[in-house]
Amino acid sequence: MQADLRSMIEIMRGTLVNSELIHDSVELVYVGSDLNELTDEFTNIMLVTNLVHIRLMEVAEEVDIVAIVFSNGHLPKQKEIQRAQELEIDLITTPMTLEEVHRFLKSEYGTTLDIKTKIAPTV
Repeated sequence: MQADLRSMIEIMRGTLVNSELIHDSVELVYVGSDLNELTDEFTNIMLVTNLVHIRLMEVAEEVDIVAIVFSNGHLPKQKEIQRAQELEIDLITTPMTLEEVHRFLKSEYGTTLDIKTKIAPTV
């Protein structure tokens, strides 16, 4: 199933980093910071992560990531923003934590959208 990206951004209290939204929908959400979990068998992915570095763009080149959501209010650097524009990836920032984003998306889309997660337990 697909979910409307604009609606998901609202639910996450997100802000679009790009000047305008490129993609309308996503088919899978992956919440976590272990990028090794992403494979090329997944398509049309929205990655929700607490990572902020150029490695995200390297993974996005290999996997069908159409949107990256940065949790905890993190903002990507200009280099990542430019690379995301080249790759046509929507960049979003949210003040929510990974756990909060997962909970909100699961409650809203849990029965209609594939939502995968690998969040390290908090101590």
